[in-house]
Amino acid sequence: MHRPIHAYSTVLCCLYDEQEPVGYLGRGTHYSVLRCVEPLDVDRNPAQVPQIHDFAVIWDEDHDTRIISLVEQLYMANLLSPVQFIGERKGMVTIITAARWHWSSKQSRFEQWKTQVETIAASGCHNDSWNVSFRFFDRSYHPDIGSHQTDIGGIIADSDVKVEMYLRNIDNLWRLGTRAFQIGDNCMVSGRPIAPPVPQGVGIKPVSSAQDASTKPQSIDPF
Repeated sequence: MHRPIHAYSTVLCCLYDEQEPVGYLGRGTHYSVLRCVEPLDVDRNPAQVPQIHDFAVIWDEDHDTRIISLVEQLYMANLLSPVQFIGERKGMVTIITAARWHWSSKQSRFEQWKTQVETIAASGCHNDSWNVSFRFFDRSYHPDIGSHQTDIGGIIADSDVKVEMYLRNIDNLWRLGTRAFQIGDNCMVSGRPIAPPVPQGVGIKPVSSAQDASTKPQSIDPF
């Protein structure tokens, strides 16, 4: 049975949700993917038509949902469009933006945006005040030079190599960031939340044509 998706906000749509630790990365790391509609593009320029913006919230073991209030305030202040990942750990919020915004925007614009974000974070969301670390993420990866425009900071308590791979896997599944709306871009499909694709046929014996179609496939012991 499909587990009902959690509603974190009335202004943000939740596409995918992990409410508890998955795997062994960091301290109980798991994530959710949220969506909003943006009037600005990734460079914070007015879009000709509103854009879809998908971004990931990275949770640790305590799944502290207070960060959603900060995300909402950033969104309502038109400050969210460059953000691809956001997470809170030990009282520090890490915001990872598209590298394009970090490097392509004029330094004065970027610094002004940083100051506005820091002001909102420090002003108190539900009596919480956050310190913010700003990092950046580049989707492109070059075999010879690696990811020279990616700095993931301390968003997860684990090695940089593992954390960057984890974030890249999320981006590979969801293609985070802002983009044009397409037919079928909705938060619910047939009444069920979107989920990343699941590999088919892993560890399953195929049913031969000679077998009864009602026979259930058997799991293969990998060892």
